[in-house]
Amino acid sequence: MDTSTTLLLLVAALLGINNLIFHLPKWEQRRGLFWFLQLLNLAVIIALLVVGIPGFAGATRAINWVLALLLVLHIVGNNGRLLEATRAGKDGTSEADLAKRDQIKSALKRGAEE
Repeated sequence: MDTSTTLLLLVAALLGINNLIFHLPKWEQRRGLFWFLQLLNLAVIIALLVVGIPGFAGATRAINWVLALLLVLHIVGNNGRLLEATRAGKDGTSEADLAKRDQIKSALKRGAEE
């Protein structure tokens, strides 16, 4: 396998890891792993834009830009997910808590109607 193919597969693996991290249990508490991934994304973006993947020059240089912009999209999306998880944790209102709260409200309504 040549260098271009290897680097392209590594970028594809990085895109997969960006999706995989959110399937780990309690990922929002593993901030070191999260920020390492974000910094790795940023480093790969810079490398793609400055150096690029060998073999993609001239008209195919746009592939480097597309991959870099896709990683930018992942950085923004990852930060959004972290923000959502942080806000949900601060409120103390997880989905289980909200469901339990709704059950209590409906029980109180039934008791008041009787």
